[in-house]
Amino acid sequence: MLRLLCVFAAACHAVAAQREVTDDQLSADMAEAARRFLGALPADQRARAQFAFADAERLNWHYIPRERRGVPIGELAAAQRQLANGFLATALGRRGLLKATAIMALEEVLRERELGRGTFVRDPGAYYLSVFGEPSTTSTWGWRLEGHHLSLNLTLAAGQHPIAAPTFLGASPSPATTGILAGTHVLGREEELGFALAASLDPAQRRAAIYTATAPEDILLEPGAATTDLPGLGAGEMTAAQLAQLAALVDEAVESLPRELADRERAKLEGTMTAIVFTWAGATVPGQPHYFRIAGPSFIYELDNTQDHATHVHTGWHTRGNDFGVDSLREHVRRDHGGGL
Repeated sequence: MLRLLCVFAAACHAVAAQREVTDDQLSADMAEAARRFLGALPADQRARAQFAFADAERLNWHYIPRERRGVPIGELAAAQRQLANGFLATALGRRGLLKATAIMALEEVLRERELGRGTFVRDPGAYYLSVFGEPSTTSTWGWRLEGHHLSLNLTLAAGQHPIAAPTFLGASPSPATTGILAGTHVLGREEELGFALAASLDPAQRRAAIYTATAPEDILLEPGAATTDLPGLGAGEMTAAQLAQLAALVDEAVESLPRELADRERAKLEGTMTAIVFTWAGATVPGQPHYFRIAGPSFIYELDNTQDHATHVHTGWHTRGNDFGVDSLREHVRRDHGGGL
């Protein structure tokens, strides 16, 4: 078991115990990007873009096509859009930024495919920026970028230590066979790693990992859903090779986050690696509906691909007890204000 733990730690590129993971600069960059963006908006746009931190809109997240509040990227002038892009760059790691921009571009593919017959207007510019509270490195605030198949929710208690959850990335069609992204398989790497791990399981491991033969129609932790655990295969029951595959899957999930937050999540895995559980539902071969989840002590990541003949991927990242910074805000109030939420 000790050898397996060491292999898993190395494969995860875990942050050394003596290294202090800091995200002060990320917090400062987010606040600066937000101030620049808001400052570039005329009064009417700023009124639509900014909300009080306590406004219920902050928790009103979803990934389906629907009417949204905030300012859409497609409405922005060229200079404003550049500032919005800088804002987006603080919310994601390099891989996450590549995925998010491709997800937005897929709206053009859907528009071409559904021309004259789609229920919703597909628009790569229909991604809305909203700021909650006053951007600061000392005061609590948050922000969101959201549209079809993309929901990035950031919360900064006392202006520090951003919480990037819930985070949703989806892609349709995936892979794309026509349009500007023909040949691109957005979110395909996650699926490949999941299938590889599932294929490596022996019969006993497979029985533990597969909790149902039919995949759910969507991710289970959709907006408003309570966080519940599922049965599955624990990392402590995996071989060294399987642990390396699991580590690669965890890395792919956390690498969508900014580097500082990805490092923070890896640091949280120190000493709790074998507590990760891998769960599967549905088919274990590509092209058929499937679902999987990796759940650790501090996070839950899930992927569902069941719609449109398994070419429509949904993924969600959640921090346990801390989506929208709930735990961080509670701790801030307890520590700095002598009370509770």
